[in-house]
Amino acid sequence: MFTNAATRARQTLSRFGRSSAAAVLALLCAAATAAPAAGGGNAPRVALVIGNAAYPTMPLANPLNDARAIADTLEKLGFQVIRVENAKLPQMFDAVRQFGTALKSGVGLFYYAGHGAQVKGRNYLLPVDASITNEDEVAYKAFDVGLVLEKMEAAKNPLNVVILDACRNNPFARNTRSITGGLAQMDAPAGAIVAFATAPGAEAADGSGKNGLYTTYLLRYMATPGLKVEDVFKRTRVAVKQDSAGRQIPWESTSLEGDFYFTPPAAGAAPAPDPARLDDELWALVESSDTPSAYRAYIEKYPSGAHVNEARSRATPKSKPAAAPQARSNSGFSFSAEEARMDRATTEGRAQQFQSQLAAGCPPARRNARLRIELQDGGTRSSGLAGALGEALAERLRQAGLKLAGSGPADYRVQGTVGAQASSHRVLRLNQVTLNAAFAVSTMDGQNLASHVTREESFAGADMQAAMADIVAAQAIEIAGLVYTDLCKK
Repeated sequence: MFTNAATRARQTLSRFGRSSAAAVLALLCAAATAAPAAGGGNAPRVALVIGNAAYPTMPLANPLNDARAIADTLEKLGFQVIRVENAKLPQMFDAVRQFGTALKSGVGLFYYAGHGAQVKGRNYLLPVDASITNEDEVAYKAFDVGLVLEKMEAAKNPLNVVILDACRNNPFARNTRSITGGLAQMDAPAGAIVAFATAPGAEAADGSGKNGLYTTYLLRYMATPGLKVEDVFKRTRVAVKQDSAGRQIPWESTSLEGDFYFTPPAAGAAPAPDPARLDDELWALVESSDTPSAYRAYIEKYPSGAHVNEARSRATPKSKPAAAPQARSNSGFSFSAEEARMDRATTEGRAQQFQSQLAAGCPPARRNARLRIELQDGGTRSSGLAGALGEALAERLRQAGLKLAGSGPADYRVQGTVGAQASSHRVLRLNQVTLNAAFAVSTMDGQNLASHVTREESFAGADMQAAMADIVAAQAIEIAGLVYTDLCKK
């Protein structure tokens, strides 16, 4: 019944190949290249922290607490902090102008907690006095996040951080169908990292404690000595994902060209990694992945490693029944032990889950309905991936017995964005690639059935295109199961 999804995904990417997919891989490879330190040491540190909570129609409990806690922590870490609370639009413009003037040759950080919205792919932060009823009002009644990035780029400082805890439920969405929940994906400019409290297109809870869930963990890891900025956000992401049982998954876009520590490592606390320990660490990850290409990656990295003989014995794929779909990433695994514990899906396991979802059945009216797939690339690094994922998803949905509309009339649609990232594992010195998808299943007249965010992070090895194709195949089967369930549930 099933074809080899990873192979089909590679063929799809090959068709995109000499244009958009090639550009994706070139950018991914460039992003995964290690870079020298920048913005660290005694370089000036300037931060703008805004907390908006006193919205008349839907006030928030935690943004002021979050903003104050972040500002206090940043001051302890040597930042000059500009604090703004419950800002109206003119105050936000003035604060960003002051922030831009203060930026010099060091580190700039922008933190915002409050309501936010996206319109036509652009992100806006909502002043406390905003009253928005139509899409065309947003541009002059809300603050465009892009203006912060422009200030940072104009300053030409080597490292910038943007943190947006602004994905709470939009209080103005009920007044217009044009303003989308959650925030849109953003590409970080060179030398910057943009962090979201939850994945693009999704919403984060305001939290029931003193601080929101995201900021609670962010504060903890910012104060942890020896964590590079990327690791601060990665640990925050894992903790929030685990604490929320997967309902909230933070997301980052990074183009950093150097290393930065909120809290530097203690003197002598970070000795050079033991090569034997790294060998064993990689082997443990490869074994947990248990795929032939992962074993080949180990051989590539450690041709004389302690486990190389066993890796060679497992590197040849074993024959499998034709019905088993190749859905899990063939050349990848999560580098995060925490994430690995939360995601034990094997190729067969994910296929079985998909089959169990199909076994639930589907009402004839829904099964015979026409479904349109409308996925868009979430940034320049993702060019062509939406098309590849869309084709792989369409194949899976046809296998499930659903009807695809193509360009003709449709009854339902799967609409969303696809984004890709790449980085280098700082300890193992191996590439990682990530695919994020934020999508919704809805009727053609805009009635939402369900919204989802999926994320796949895998080891890329030397063959970046194969790794990305494997991730596309893995995401296609996962998304297909979600779409089938959303469309066919009674």
